[in-house]
Amino acid sequence: MGKENVRFSKELNEGALEIILDFAHSGVLIINCDRVITNINQWGCDFFGLRREDMLYRDTTEIFPGSELVKVLETREVQKNRVTVRNNKKISITRSPIFKNGRLLGAIAVFNEYNAMNAAEETQIGSLLAEKGLVAKYHFSDIVYRSEALGYSVSLAQSYAKTNSPILITGESGTGKELFAQSIHNASDRKHKPFVALNCATLSESILESELFGYADASFTGAKKGGKVGLFQLANGGTLFLDEIGEIPLSFQAKFLRALQEMQVRPVGSDTIIPVDVRIIAATNKNLMEEVEQGNFRLDLLYRINVLTLPVPPLRERKEDLEDLAWHYFNQKDPAVYQEHSKTIHQVVEGLKAYSFPGNVRELDNMLQRLYLLLTEGLLAQTMPEILAQLVEGMPLVETMEKKKNLSLEEEEREQLIAALVEQKGSRKKTADALGISTATLWRKMKKFHIE
Repeated sequence: MGKENVRFSKELNEGALEIILDFAHSGVLIINCDRVITNINQWGCDFFGLRREDMLYRDTTEIFPGSELVKVLETREVQKNRVTVRNNKKISITRSPIFKNGRLLGAIAVFNEYNAMNAAEETQIGSLLAEKGLVAKYHFSDIVYRSEALGYSVSLAQSYAKTNSPILITGESGTGKELFAQSIHNASDRKHKPFVALNCATLSESILESELFGYADASFTGAKKGGKVGLFQLANGGTLFLDEIGEIPLSFQAKFLRALQEMQVRPVGSDTIIPVDVRIIAATNKNLMEEVEQGNFRLDLLYRINVLTLPVPPLRERKEDLEDLAWHYFNQKDPAVYQEHSKTIHQVVEGLKAYSFPGNVRELDNMLQRLYLLLTEGLLAQTMPEILAQLVEGMPLVETMEKKKNLSLEEEEREQLIAALVEQKGSRKKTADALGISTATLWRKMKKFHIE
């Protein structure tokens, strides 16, 4: 091929490349080894709202500070399907170095709007939200109290609801920390977005990572076909509540901290970095500073989640709330039972004020359930010490009701014996024959039931 033909073919290819770039439905940006922009197509110009002449032959960091494309020049590594935000829009970018004959010439970025490319995934997330009912049920109006101690916590939580800062809720087990978390969410600007909760206790590092970050298709043996959306993504725009945060394995805490700092997650087995907008509310029944001193919890992670602290007092420090809590339980369960037994319930509550409630409100709720069954089944003991023993010591209701059932059967058998004796005019032989038992058995039963 002559020189003229070579020159013409080169010009033809360059011209065709320009047409291909401008007809592409993706943005294309090319830089050379000096970080200078050598080409950008029309789609990319329109997306950034800039003219091509204002971008060409300028250092890319002047327009895109901290450009990852510059890092690709340094690392010479391909970045596939990375998600980031530009012009308040999520975009998916693939970046790659450009080589020819083993020599680095520059780097190229190909990008598109994330939402357009991931409509199926967004639909999947929406379906999961509807299916799982990822909403907060409780509001501050559902918190029952009259004590100053809990009133302070409620006021503090209401003020925290106006911010987007992370909150650490502290308190013993059973004090109602999730009730506060849901109330904060429902009083915030995020109330129409998802509320997603996870109890971190006893979960291994691998399970936590796949639950929080999700995983790609076929990322590990046993993985769900098509992958799984993580809780960070499910909670996007809303609130992620992490209960028992002190139980997170130390080996996972660095990954978790990075996700909180960057507000980005990468599903297990995927190269895609996904930005998220999530408000973190964590809860613990541990002293996390002591956990830090013992080497079980990272100090930098504690600072990240403990921007705002919300203490929830134990029930033993607010005994004045017992009466209202009991009334609220029976009013929700069966107001008629409360009206019928209000005096007894009041006496029981007074007696329970001497109890320490190691299980807090959760334990009280169990006691009130037991009290309700004892009242409606007629099994409540006669004296207050016995009643309190039934509630506090937790006499098994199944056993108690079984005893009542057995007593009923015995009473029924006694009545049958008496009726048979009357019918046979007191003749034991005829009665035994009518019942199909021996006279000796009849005699034993009469003696058992005190029948003359």
